[in-house]
Amino acid sequence: MVDLEIGPCAEYKNRHIAMVAEKRHITRDKRSYTQRMIQGDLDQLHLGDLLQWLQMGELSGRLTLSSQGHDRCYDLLEGRIVYVSSTVPKERFGAWLAREGLLSPTELRLLLGVSLLRRTLFTDGLLSSSGLDRENLCASLGRLAETITARLMLADQVTFSFDPAFPTRDLLNLDLDVQPNQLLLEAARKSDEDEDPPMSVEHDTLPLSGDAFETFFCEVLKNGVDRDNPLDGEGIARVHQLLRDISQTVSQWLVSSPGLVPIPDTQAERMSSSIEEGNDFDLDGNPHITWNQMVLACSLFAEELANPSTLTELGQVAKEMNLWAELGANTSWRRPSVPRLDELTSRAVASWSRAASVAAPFLDVDPGLAHLAAHLVVIPTDLVLWVLATLPIRHEGVRRVLLSELPRRIGATLAHRANFPHAVTAVIKGGTPTHLGGCLQLSRSSVPSESLWHRPVPGDEKSLLTLFDESQLVSAKQAVEATQAD
Repeated sequence: MVDLEIGPCAEYKNRHIAMVAEKRHITRDKRSYTQRMIQGDLDQLHLGDLLQWLQMGELSGRLTLSSQGHDRCYDLLEGRIVYVSSTVPKERFGAWLAREGLLSPTELRLLLGVSLLRRTLFTDGLLSSSGLDRENLCASLGRLAETITARLMLADQVTFSFDPAFPTRDLLNLDLDVQPNQLLLEAARKSDEDEDPPMSVEHDTLPLSGDAFETFFCEVLKNGVDRDNPLDGEGIARVHQLLRDISQTVSQWLVSSPGLVPIPDTQAERMSSSIEEGNDFDLDGNPHITWNQMVLACSLFAEELANPSTLTELGQVAKEMNLWAELGANTSWRRPSVPRLDELTSRAVASWSRAASVAAPFLDVDPGLAHLAAHLVVIPTDLVLWVLATLPIRHEGVRRVLLSELPRRIGATLAHRANFPHAVTAVIKGGTPTHLGGCLQLSRSSVPSESLWHRPVPGDEKSLLTLFDESQLVSAKQAVEATQAD
């Protein structure tokens, strides 16, 4: 990876325009040059100059621009923009098609769900199943490209990276064939018409590569290693390598995942048996399947589609989408059984969801939402425990820090990517006290191996007094203790 250091604007433009102008030099060295990752920021470089530079160099790959916790991507083929995408819910192609009225939101959500489960191109499903023709899809995608570019031109603190290894040619489906200059002119016109409010940061960056990983490693050592349990040089090197292996495992999985998580064999078998018998599958007590059905239900942002806020509502949406067989048959979303972990998670979600439901009425929280959130909040910790079962870290302090930090960061990334309701995402991310988070924090005491699981609200019980009065907490705590007695 090569960092592109951005100096004064004029100096940068002169240096790179001169380089691009030497066509023969670019052609001769194109193969070796485009093998390198290029990255930088747009503080002193205009987006138009960057796109023009890529166009003149006839480069192919993916340009990713990041701002305020969101990524927007341009896929280029020999300098031409052939596809655009975004992690902003309103700017995803399915949401855009629904907004333009080209297909109904329910039909788009179903097509998108199938593409997520099969890991196929959403545009393939649109062309083969929806009846939309390529011309209309390309026209709509072109308007989306203009909107994305207009918002990028107004965004602050934009960083970019260009990956020449991204398989644009292999994944090419809808060919926009847009010239950057034309796109920028239309985007400039649209920027005055945009009524959407500025975006806010939604999730933390995961510590998976480069300097971010080394910073995270130092934090793990600082908070996880003390005088009572020290590490020598060899031990530090061993922990460093294990953390790198864990980060690479998580990174590869997150890159390939649209927010879905692997389902333990025990849950998948229960689901398959229920489908074969012709029964409706009960999500209660099946957190991984609940998570995946929530991802499918929330995959499309549309005003006509309200996100589920209870298990009952989620079950109804899942029944309407009817992707049970698709979810159960796809082995890429299955994971081998780890009996001790599967039992631990099963007991945790049973205790936590029951306790959260009975505590909720005393804390001004919908019991159905608390029950659903308890099913979802266990998943990030379960995922980290699953990785640690494969790549075990023996040092207790280091393991404790990982179980405290990684679930929060992984969970925030997945919930953000899946467009979960804000109340649920805030609980999974933790840090900011909310009423739902306080309900789950108080009912967490009912969970076996309580210390392993995510803390929706930081601090001790006193921190809950910022959300509730003392009488509410006493009543809710008594209700939770009653469930433990039962």
